[in-house]
Amino acid sequence: MSLSTLVTPAILDKVIGDLVPVFLTSVGGDLIAARNAAGSMLAAYDVETEEELRLAAEITSFGFGALDALGKSMNPDLPLNAVLRLRGCANSLQRSKHQCQRALDALRKRRRLAAVTAAEALAPSPASDNPDPAPPVATPDRPGIDKALGLIEFAREALEASGKKGVQSWGLSRQKRRAAERIAENFKRNQAEHARREALRDEEQASVATIETMPTVMPVAALSQSASPV
Repeated sequence: MSLSTLVTPAILDKVIGDLVPVFLTSVGGDLIAARNAAGSMLAAYDVETEEELRLAAEITSFGFGALDALGKSMNPDLPLNAVLRLRGCANSLQRSKHQCQRALDALRKRRRLAAVTAAEALAPSPASDNPDPAPPVATPDRPGIDKALGLIEFAREALEASGKKGVQSWGLSRQKRRAAERIAENFKRNQAEHARREALRDEEQASVATIETMPTVMPVAALSQSASPV
């Protein structure tokens, strides 16, 4: 896609004109060739707005300026102070180039994200193809399971160590042994409570299923009224 179809022609002409001196020497003073080179360089940055175009032009100017300063600093006839100044200038230009590059990347990312969001908003909802989605399946609480398993393992190790001889190396005090015993007792109580709740839930489900399968029986009074002659 041409840059002229994305930005205002006057702004594009201004930016390319400012970049012409960067390429004019390399094309032997050919103004048209320099403008074409500047346009190709800007198009390589995939810009679509005036702000992105300006940042791309600054990246190009700073980058080629840094290269030019480094090239001049290689002249062996230059004094040391001039060499240091040129290399410091190149370093500063390079930092400015990277700042502009980050800003341009952020603008392009925002633009592409907005385009994707708009496309998703216009796309048909997948719910229309599946009007009766399956209900979500309950999954166990993984952190709670991991915590319970950790407590079980700690209690088991504590009880085993407390029953062995020479537990001084393990360093388990009386308070820790009691804590481990309490953990084991709490876990047993929790298991029993969980089993009781599961049994109650199974009984309730069985009762509901029995009620739903029972045939509908007409009351005795209604039967007698229907059987009596008019």
